[in-house]
Amino acid sequence: MKKVMLIATAVVMSLAVSMPLNAQSRKEKKAAKKAQWEMEQKQQREEAELRHQMRMDSLRRAQEEREAAKAKAAAKQAQREAEEEQIRQQTMVAEMPCQTYDDADWFYTTGVKRFKANQANLTPTTLLRSTRQQLLQKLQGKYQQVIDDYFDQMETEDGEYARQHIESAGRQVIQQLINETYEVCRKQTQIPDAEGYYTMYMAIKVSKNEVVEKTIDKISHDEELKVRFNEKQFRDSAFKVFEEDNKKEYTEFVEQQ
Repeated sequence: MKKVMLIATAVVMSLAVSMPLNAQSRKEKKAAKKAQWEMEQKQQREEAELRHQMRMDSLRRAQEEREAAKAKAAAKQAQREAEEEQIRQQTMVAEMPCQTYDDADWFYTTGVKRFKANQANLTPTTLLRSTRQQLLQKLQGKYQQVIDDYFDQMETEDGEYARQHIESAGRQVIQQLINETYEVCRKQTQIPDAEGYYTMYMAIKVSKNEVVEKTIDKISHDEELKVRFNEKQFRDSAFKVFEEDNKKEYTEFVEQQ
């Protein structure tokens, strides 16, 4: 009996020692499990954040590539349009740069001027002035031919006096008509050339009939000269010279084609 009691006591004591140990082991296991779970959760969050970052980077790269492709396409389109516009301007200028030729009724002259963009406002005025000067020189040459032909047909005792006064009357009339003329055509290139210059073209005209009739009218106010002035012969000489010059100019134009 005593032996049984001793055994029971030993068992009880063993149980008493093992119970705290088991409880501590379970607590440690629980803590370890919790720590492992938390670590797994943290790892999952980090992986999720990494996948999200990678997805955002991929989307951003795709967007940048689309924008770059769009910008490239826009630049290519702009270049193509610029080239087409340049070709159009060059074609337009080649086809009709205000280039005109005298006809039965009008004297024409075309002026050309290259200019920088900052000179655009002044260029029409300066070009008109220089084109008027060209036309003035042209008309003075034509008028001199008229005078020569007129006096070849006439016999006058005071031919030198008459010539000087008729020439003077014509020069005054021509100068007045030149001062009154304005552009009938003006065109310019829209794209600068390789040196950064634009080109402007301008045409002006003067009536042939006005040159003749206003000169006759001016001469008729000279009482001494008009007595010896043959109005009909002057008209015949003028339009004869004008017509011959027209034919010559047309022949030269055809030969250049």
